[in-house]
Amino acid sequence: MANVQRLTERVKKMETWIKENELTGGPQGVLDTFVVLVNETKASTNMRVQVVQQMENLKRLAFEFIEQHELTEEWNEFLQEKENAVQEQPAEEVPQQEEAESGEEADEASKEKETEEIKD
Repeated sequence: MANVQRLTERVKKMETWIKENELTGGPQGVLDTFVVLVNETKASTNMRVQVVQQMENLKRLAFEFIEQHELTEEWNEFLQEKENAVQEQPAEEVPQQEEAESGEEADEASKEKETEEIKD
C-alpha cells in the first residue's frame, strides 16, 4: 500500500512539472533545447578548431615568406621595436572599488571594457 501511495505522489509531481513546463514544450521541449545546445557547442568547437588551424597556416606562410625574401633581419628589428614600445607603455590603472560587485555587475563591466577595446 505504501509503495502505491509513493508512486501516486511521484506521478502527481511529474504531472505538475509537465504542466509548469508546457511553455517549453514539456519534457520533449526541454530535451529538444538541450539537443540544440549540444549541437551549437559542437559547432562552435569545430569552428574554433578551424580558426586555430587557419591561424597556424597563416603563421607558417608568413614565416616562409619572411625567409624566402630574406626579411629576417627586418623582422627581428620590427619585433625589437614593438617589444621596446610595449615595455615603455605605462601600466593601466585599475580603479578601486568601495564595495564588491555582484556577479552580474562584474559581467557587465567586463563586457563594457571589451566593447571599448574593440572600438579602439
